[in-house]
Amino acid sequence: MLGLVKFRMIMKLKDNKNIFASISAGYSSVQMIIKLREWFPDYNIICGMANTSKERPESLHFMNECEKHYNLNMVWIEGIIDQRKRKGTKFKVIEYKDLKRNGEIFEDGIKKYGIPSQVNKWCNREMKLVPLKKYADSVFGRNNYSIAVGLRADEMDRVRADYKINNVFYPLMDRNLNKNDRNLFWKDQPIQITIPAFKGNCDACFEKSDRKLMTILNEEPQIGYWWDEMIKKYSHVEKETSPSYNDLLKANDGMTFYRGYRTINDLVELAKQPFSKATDEYIYESDLFDKEGDCGSGCVVF
Repeated sequence: MLGLVKFRMIMKLKDNKNIFASISAGYSSVQMIIKLREWFPDYNIICGMANTSKERPESLHFMNECEKHYNLNMVWIEGIIDQRKRKGTKFKVIEYKDLKRNGEIFEDGIKKYGIPSQVNKWCNREMKLVPLKKYADSVFGRNNYSIAVGLRADEMDRVRADYKINNVFYPLMDRNLNKNDRNLFWKDQPIQITIPAFKGNCDACFEKSDRKLMTILNEEPQIGYWWDEMIKKYSHVEKETSPSYNDLLKANDGMTFYRGYRTINDLVELAKQPFSKATDEYIYESDLFDKEGDCGSGCVVF
């Protein structure tokens, strides 16, 4: 177990009482922010949520309601992807009402970095990690803060090996809080997420398992339209800065988002066949049908 001792080691290293909390529109990360204010009342705590422009509207609404009800001191951040070579992603602070919601930021990233997939994972980096870190640096100063991430004690397999080097700590994990503790905390709260957890984050993220994607597309086939449009527009567009990407593009006659070089339409067709749908209570199997990456359970920033 990653205990409180390790957290104190980080706080001793960063003796500045600055905490930047990365949140993901889920119950655990919001619980973390609420508890951080209780556990560290004299610390300067700011939390940031990065909008990719493909977040579920229900997730955005949930976070807006939480900000108002719990006074999270939350900042909405969006990445600004510079199309010029060797120019990094910037950030802007934005109001909830002005958030991009139709894939605009994501498409800007595709224009520069290509179709994201298991072999081209730029999206979490450029739309979340980079803008959030640049914002935190602008507020606290570079490396002048500790980073709180809302992983629980039952999610230790998702901890990065270099977390201490990057000044990251896991408050819920440090206190051995698990999924049951999270559920008890939210049981009587006045604000609830209105969609199943597996539908959260980017609506048809390629990191979600086949079962989750097929369930989403079976129940909400319109979600696939944008992803299909991106393939039509960009699947054969080469990238000057990425020879390896271009090699894969040529070898597979175009790039796709999903495992096995499948398109969103391939998954839509699969979703028409009988299968056991995903639920938040479903016990997932250790096979390809339920294989997923980190974004499938919430993009882990930092």
